[in-house]
Amino acid sequence: MKKKVLNISLIITLLVSMLTILTGCGSKTTTSESNSNIEFDYSKINVNSENIGKNVDLQTVLNEDIKPSLYEGITFTGDTNDLNEADIKIGNSNWVVLAEDDNNYMLTTVKPTSDTIRLQSVDGYNNGVQALNAYCAKYYTVEVNGKKYVARNINMDDIEMYYKDKSDSWKQDTLGFENYNKTGVEATGYQYYPSLYAMENGSGMDGKLGTSETPNGYEHYNNNYKSDGTSTKEYLDTYYYVSTNDIKENFTNLEAYNIIFETGKTYYVATRTVSFYDRKMNAYEVEEGSRYQANCARFGIRAITNEALQQFTLMKSNSKPDTFNKYMYPTRPVVVVPKSEIQL
Repeated sequence: MKKKVLNISLIITLLVSMLTILTGCGSKTTTSESNSNIEFDYSKINVNSENIGKNVDLQTVLNEDIKPSLYEGITFTGDTNDLNEADIKIGNSNWVVLAEDDNNYMLTTVKPTSDTIRLQSVDGYNNGVQALNAYCAKYYTVEVNGKKYVARNINMDDIEMYYKDKSDSWKQDTLGFENYNKTGVEATGYQYYPSLYAMENGSGMDGKLGTSETPNGYEHYNNNYKSDGTSTKEYLDTYYYVSTNDIKENFTNLEAYNIIFETGKTYYVATRTVSFYDRKMNAYEVEEGSRYQANCARFGIRAITNEALQQFTLMKSNSKPDTFNKYMYPTRPVVVVPKSEIQL
């Protein structure tokens, strides 16, 4: 009886072993896990963290999961619009801690990338955020302990998380952009807009897309421009200009401010904007209590320069798109990695 029980146990053990081999269950793998997208909790940011600015050496890897190659209105380094032809050195990159929440670190490269991307005209607006994020994801994704963490380009959420005053009134009254986050400015009668704008919050066309979001991940969106032929009075103004001195006063962490604004280089921020006025009200307009009539809406991409957080205009609503309206600047990769994966 005892021998029979042992034989049955041996058979069961062999069956379990065979099942493990066939299914892979219980086995260890030496290959990298698929891309890990970690959500950073901006509501849990530690603005007084002493880890901000600390250096982290991480291994970048080529992210083969990023498939799109061509984007209308985009030219990558090497004078080509092919994402796959950029000559980027993969290996150890010097990162610093930009922020931390309860469970994760948000890292960014010490400086913007040395390579540049050109955004041009209407499709620079339609495809700019997708292309900037795809570029960072393809060439600046990091690998830690066999797991990949996907990089993207810095956006306005990453900057505004450190504002002392996040209110609309600070942007409207203090900075003098009284139309920020408002509709109702009526400009010229020739109304063209990038087709992607119809998908955005505040467009008046039932859009739900945020200005730092993309419709289909990294996929290109080449639907060019449209016209409503009437006015811009329903367009939402999402732009404000702020000098580095003014924004420094509104930053809760000086080290984070230095990381973002003291690079000495201009670079893109992956957030689209619509503006009616490039600057705050002048002395005469303040005295009169009103602006001169805006002649058009301007559709653009955010950027950081030596002087300010501002917008690069890619298209205007008062005429058909100007194909020579273009900008060539670098990216600024960021990546979110769990604290458990990093030793500071």
